[in-house]
Parts: sequence; C-alpha cells; structure tokens
Amino acid sequence: MLTRRNFLLTSATGSAASLLPPLAPQAAQAANEEKPLFSVGLIADAQYADADPGGIRYYRKSIDKLTTAVKDINADEVDFSIHLGDLIDREFSSFDDILEPLRELKKPVHQILGNHDFTVSEDKKPEVAGKIGIKETYYAFSKSGFRFIFLDGTELSTFAHPEDSPIHQEATAMLTEFQAKKRKNAQDWNSAIGPKQVAWLKKQLAQTAKADEKAIVSCHYPILPDNVHNLWNDQEMLTLMGQHSNTVIAWLNGHNHAGNYEQHNGVHYVTVQGMVDTADTNAYATLDVLPNALRIRGHGRVPSRLLTF
Repeated sequence: MLTRRNFLLTSATGSAASLLPPLAPQAAQAANEEKPLFSVGLIADAQYADADPGGIRYYRKSIDKLTTAVKDINADEVDFSIHLGDLIDREFSSFDDILEPLRELKKPVHQILGNHDFTVSEDKKPEVAGKIGIKETYYAFSKSGFRFIFLDGTELSTFAHPEDSPIHQEATAMLTEFQAKKRKNAQDWNSAIGPKQVAWLKKQLAQTAKADEKAIVSCHYPILPDNVHNLWNDQEMLTLMGQHSNTVIAWLNGHNHAGNYEQHNGVHYVTVQGMVDTADTNAYATLDVLPNALRIRGHGRVPSRLLTF
C-alpha cells in the first residue's frame, strides 16, 4: 500500500518546475532591480521531530535550518512571513522546539495548517491551531493593494478530527469515492476544503476584485500541476481560480517537498520546496511584491523566479 512516507522516501529531491517564458533582457533586469512595495518570508515543511533521518528527511536538522532562514529573512526586512504547513513531523512536544527559532523573527509569521501538524495524540488535535498561533484556520488581510488569503486545506480530512466525528466520516467517504475513481491524489495524507470555506473564499475573491486588489492565495496543498500531493478538490479550486484570473496572481503552497511550478490562465502556482529534505541544503525564500510582478529570491533548493502579472 502506498503511504506518503514511503512515497517520499523514494522521491527525487529536485524541483519539477516548468520553465517561465523569458522576459526581454532589459525588462528582466529592470524588474530584478526594482524596489519592492513590500517583502514576505516564505518557508514550507520545516517538519521537525526529535527523530533519526528517514530517507531524504532530516528531521532534527530543521532547527538549524530554520534558525538560518530566520536570520536571512530578518536581514531582508520583510513585512511578515508565511510558513506553508507541516511545522512538525510528529508529536505535540515537537512544537515547543521548532517554535523557538521562529520567535526570533522581527515581524509576524502566518502559519498554515498541514497534515503532519496533526500527527499528535487524539486529545491534542484540538490544541494544534492555538499552539502555533492560529486564531482562525482560514482568513485574509490586505496590504498595499494585495489581498493575502490563507486557506485551511486540512478542513475535510481523515487525520485532523476524531474518528467518530461527522467530518471524519464525510472525509472517509470522499476518500473512498476518489480511490474508486483511481484519482492519483486520493491519498489519506491529502484532504479537502469544505463547502463553507469555499463560499467564504468566493466572497473574498469578489471583494478583492471590487476593491481593485490582487489576490495571493496560500494553502498547504497544491492544486496544479496534477500530482499525487494535490488537494482532493483541486479541480474545484482550479476552476475557481480560473474564474478570478484577473484578480488572483498566485497560489503558494508546500506539501510536495520536491517543489513545483506551473502557470495556468495567468495564475502562478508555486510549490515551495520542503525545508526538512536533504542533510545539507536549506530551502526558503524572500518574496518581493512589485507593482506588476512577484520576485522570489530563493535560498538552497528554492529557485529564484520572476513571476509577472
């Protein structure tokens, strides 16, 4: 039986990124030298545990890697940072250790829930969001003409709720249905965004358009390209993003530690490489928000990109 741990133990560590269409040299140089409106730190899948390495995952090394990332992100004078889910690999006590380097950030960090964040005892699952400082599991705010929308991709899952809960039963039925259809993302490490949250997201996107803002959506799970790691209702989300392609400029996520990239209907889908992977190479980035582009300055396994809109 395929498990996510076994899948990743046999996966390559490189990015499967698509190539961006080249800009004219002068335009590219101008964009790369342009002063940003503001900057954001990007980190994905620190996935710390006090555990021996498993395949390409070096759990204990995430403490030092995150410490290095925090120093560089502080030096870049970002306005805030985003951790795209899976702060821990397992055990509730792991949060105490990995939160320590994050406390050195000079500006706020926005946490997104990932599947491994719930690899804790059943009685501790209701405490996970609060432990990492999440007051609402999905929310949004605006800054300088850009609306940042944070989604909870773990909402409808088999791992985040008690087994006797209606949500768990609904998620189990959805997973069984998708497995019968042989969908590649029908894995128990994935999950879905529920109807209430989808309705909220639609309202947020409508408000973003009305305010003449641009939206940057963040979630733990990818929705493009088609992949074994994708959100269960990736097609629903992809359709929604396409309907608002004049507003949405990017979907940022983690979960697939190898990283990925695709552009579709003008929207950039960026999977940030997982920090926990490899013994010696880090993975994080600074996202510079420009009037007409997102400039990703990658470190380690995260490639630098210039994403125009």
